Amino acid sequence: MNKPLSILCIFLISTLFLFVGCATKSSSFGEKVLSEGESRIEIAQIWELGKKESQKGEDKIFKGRKLVEKGRADLRQGEKLIEEGNTAVQENRKAYQDLSQINQALHSSVSATDNAKKLKKIAEAWELAEKQILEGHKLIKRGNARISEGESEISKGQKLLETGRAKMQEAEKSYQKAYD
Repeated sequence: MNKPLSILCIFLISTLFLFVGCATKSSSFGEKVLSEGESRIEIAQIWELGKKESQKGEDKIFKGRKLVEKGRADLRQGEKLIEEGNTAVQENRKAYQDLSQINQALHSSVSATDNAKKLKKIAEAWELAEKQILEGHKLIKRGNARISEGESEISKGQKLLETGRAKMQEAEKSYQKAYD
């Protein structure tokens, strides 16, 4: 290579490095403080986001537990209605059968009319008992739905709580790393 050309290349490269070196200036104290302030704000925002998620998680868990409680209460009430309804159906069925047998032995229209009225009352009570059983089944169905929904809310709440706490811990670790 030509000696003057290589000297020229070295001169140009040196000049380029000189300008690049002068162009990058070191951060001033104010810029460093501002940068640290922005970093702290970002850490604080992450921590606050984690706190909000944790609170939402706690709220969902609370709501879920309430739904589960209501569902269990519905189940207990439904089971009670079914039990009472079954007992009433059995009692009314027996009373109906007993009175029907007595009707076969009657010889007067007055006693037959009286027994017919009694049979009608027994049949109405029997019908009410069957409605009570149906209502019990509806309560059990609603109770199971509430329990299922409540368990779902609890699960979602626990996940939010965990992610929120993780964000808060991560923000605290970042802060400690940067400023300790």
